[in-house]
Amino acid sequence: MKHIYLDKLFLFFLLIIILTGNFNPFLPYFILLLIHESGHAITGILLGYQLDKITIYPYGGVTSFNLPINIPLKKEFLILIMGPLMQVVGYFILKNYFNNMEVLHYTLLIFNLLPIYPLDGGKIFNILCNYSFNYLRSIYITVIVSIIGIIILFYYHIVHYNLNMLMMLIVLLIKLLEVYQKRYYYYNRLLLERFLYSYSFSKIKYIKSIKDFYRDREHFINYQCEKKVLNKYFNMK
Repeated sequence: MKHIYLDKLFLFFLLIIILTGNFNPFLPYFILLLIHESGHAITGILLGYQLDKITIYPYGGVTSFNLPINIPLKKEFLILIMGPLMQVVGYFILKNYFNNMEVLHYTLLIFNLLPIYPLDGGKIFNILCNYSFNYLRSIYITVIVSIIGIIILFYYHIVHYNLNMLMMLIVLLIKLLEVYQKRYYYYNRLLLERFLYSYSFSKIKYIKSIKDFYRDREHFINYQCEKKVLNKYFNMK
């Protein structure tokens, strides 16, 4: 339990739930959420990555590892998809003990797989983008699709007046904008990792600029190997 942290906004939601007497559906939701995040955590540990923490937010959980940005896309996808898969297993066990598990399970599962960052669905969408686009462009596309998704859900829940969901969407939007603001920080980390460590990639990509780096690709920039270009880039800084 030392790796599990409850976000302040989650605690605020919990207080509202207790005061309004809606605690009964909260308990199975919380258990299901922990099972979901354990899927991410166990998979990442088995793949050799160090677990940092599991943070529980109102919209779900976020399992953080000390991951390099250059982690293979297939491994990152496996870590992400094991959360929903573990949740499905947990649902079939818990439905025998809680009456309202079906609604909670499918609500959490479908919402979490929406292509909105930082939900699992948004992260999976970003991985798929990285197969076709460079790192920075993949972030741009993910942010645009996520904002469109948030706007659609926001309009829907305004019409149906779901205050809890509106607050969750605001939190998601804030987290999304934080990622966008830090995009060049993450990109420089990607370049620095490639400069400091040796990676072996099965595919080669010819690019024109250092701003065009892809994940899971070895690059030649204007017919120079990436190590030589990165050496010049970081020595100039």
